[in-house]
Amino acid sequence: MAPIVRSGHGAQVSVPVPSNTIWADDFEGPSIAKWYNLDSCGGPESWGRLNTTYAFMGAQSVGLQCANAQSARDLRTTISTEQDYIGASVWFTYADVCRTTAGAGGPFLSLEFDAPKDASTSYHYETHIAYYCDARVWQILDSGGIAKTVATDTECGYNCSLNGKAKQNWIFVKVVAQKSTKQWIQLITPTGVYGCKEIAAITTDHTCSLNVYTQPGRIDQYNWQVELGWETFALTSTCACNALFDNVIVTDETPASTVVVQPSAPLQSWFIWLIGVIGVAMGLLAGVAVMVFIRKKRAKHDST
Repeated sequence: MAPIVRSGHGAQVSVPVPSNTIWADDFEGPSIAKWYNLDSCGGPESWGRLNTTYAFMGAQSVGLQCANAQSARDLRTTISTEQDYIGASVWFTYADVCRTTAGAGGPFLSLEFDAPKDASTSYHYETHIAYYCDARVWQILDSGGIAKTVATDTECGYNCSLNGKAKQNWIFVKVVAQKSTKQWIQLITPTGVYGCKEIAAITTDHTCSLNVYTQPGRIDQYNWQVELGWETFALTSTCACNALFDNVIVTDETPASTVVVQPSAPLQSWFIWLIGVIGVAMGLLAGVAVMVFIRKKRAKHDST
């Protein structure tokens, strides 16, 4: 654990982060300028801004609010890395009284990237996990963009009457994806840890493919993006904020390479290496013998 993340990719954070961290944001800075918005529900009470009343750690978190019915809000940022195997995690909480009376929606985390399709468009891939507050279930998007329930969870965030920081009301979620295979690898929620096998069983998509759709333009291609948001649905009421997020961490999840003995090429390589070593040894021995012979001959010559 170290408080500084990898140079060139990450932001300085005030909380400890794992050694495999690529990028992190604890929202303790003076602004959220590095985050931008693509989906905005509009209206005077719709915003994404720093919140100094509630935080999982530190003094601040970032809040998202959307007062309009059947609309959504998100904040996104692009990570300057093309690493193949990536994880993203965040802590979040939400205002319980802002739940919907019908339909589905709630706070979500998405890890995304774009891959070129043609000269003017790209394919957009998403590892999208949401906590639907009203139904109190975790849902992901399958490869066709259909929401699938992962698990039922009775966790409940803070309500509007609270006036302090309560860590027990914060919820952790993490997603891991691989760019080269365009697949879910793992997701972690308070209800459990799910690998590709479990996700495939849930979605009936046995390749564990990420949600994909055609993206106009070619924005942020190859680089990873992190999205925090408030899923689309109708609100029951308006309060201080719908959802708060804190301590976003992006990590390199590349598995540690294991020693695997292959019965062909590696043996040939070892054989070639062994011949080389033997050749070098024989060369050294021959050189030593020649030097000894020359020295003896020179000594004999000097004595006569």
